[in-house]
Amino acid sequence: MFSKELNFGDLARRLDAATEMPADLWPRIAQAHAVRRRRRIRIRVAGAMVFVLGVAGSFLLLPQSPAGTDWQARAQALEIELRSFPADIGDPAAREARSGLERVDNALQSAYDRGARANELVPLWKERSELLSTLLAVRQQSASITRI
Repeated sequence: MFSKELNFGDLARRLDAATEMPADLWPRIAQAHAVRRRRRIRIRVAGAMVFVLGVAGSFLLLPQSPAGTDWQARAQALEIELRSFPADIGDPAAREARSGLERVDNALQSAYDRGARANELVPLWKERSELLSTLLAVRQQSASITRI
């Protein structure tokens, strides 16, 4: 296979000639690397944008809780606070607030029974919350007068 005249120096020169690289090889490698890197960055940015848009879209597409939830929570908190005060003895403002509460409670019950929408329930919960606030103010005032 090898001739006897072939020596190692000649073999090394032939190998160098066979494996000689073009002069523009490293700049092409660097450019290809930069292109791949930019592509990966673009893919990551696009993925992040898709994720953000998906999260934002899910908030827009999910059914929103009715706006009356805040009034309902406020009314429930006021009821809990009302329980800590003694019952009012017969104050006219308290009687008026209690009769208003009965009326609003009946209206809320009938609204829920017929499957009313939030635009009908919100004003009722707001009115109930305001009546409970009035009743609480009356009870706080009567409790502060009787405390010694």
